[in-house]
Amino acid sequence: MPLILCHSPKGGVGTSFIAAQLAIHLAQRGHDVSALDFTYQDSLKLYFGLTPAQGLPELNDGSADQIAVSGVALFSAYGLRRDATFQDLLGKPDHSPFAGKKIFIADVAAGDRETKDMLLPHAALHVCPLHPRPGSLAALPKVEPGTATIDLAKTGFVLNHLDDTHRLSRHTHIFLRELFGSKLLGTIRRDEAVNEASAMFEPLARFAPASVALNDLRRLVTTVEQAAGLVEAAAEAAS
Repeated sequence: MPLILCHSPKGGVGTSFIAAQLAIHLAQRGHDVSALDFTYQDSLKLYFGLTPAQGLPELNDGSADQIAVSGVALFSAYGLRRDATFQDLLGKPDHSPFAGKKIFIADVAAGDRETKDMLLPHAALHVCPLHPRPGSLAALPKVEPGTATIDLAKTGFVLNHLDDTHRLSRHTHIFLRELFGSKLLGTIRRDEAVNEASAMFEPLARFAPASVALNDLRRLVTTVEQAAGLVEAAAEAAS
């Protein structure tokens, strides 16, 4: 099963939130999922209802007890990014560390371009979150610097924090839909319950089951399944 890489060139756009929710919703749909936190901030676990004091086992530490929340195995991968053995495996596409039946969701910090570039060749899909704000839109050329187009083969975009009551937000949505077409995988509406849930160390679905963001995430995950080839892979595994 593939690696889904979550990375945006702009911080503060909800990359960790989207990575966590994709992992949770894919697990709910029957996939075997592990979520990997490659960030120094160590914030991915908050969206699973864990506290800052609760550490995650390192992915390469076979002796560590596994932590699973909402059907997702959680790992810290910040140290792994500088592990020589891991880097060597990443340099061999035919021997990917992400081979097998499990789906890996990788949360990579905006400023960590090195890790993003190492993981991208192994990814079935690169999910790039955006905000309807000028700073996020200005960072679009940074998705893949030096290329003539941002219509990249492996990349799909998610517009997070959409608020149709604000003109800039509405116009940003229209602009991105025209620019990306089907590469705009989905939108997630602004919902204060997202921040409230993480502040209370509660998973969003338990804290606010009627959240509008949850409805948007359910639609997004079906699009991600198709874009990452998860439906075809599951069918092949069952046959």
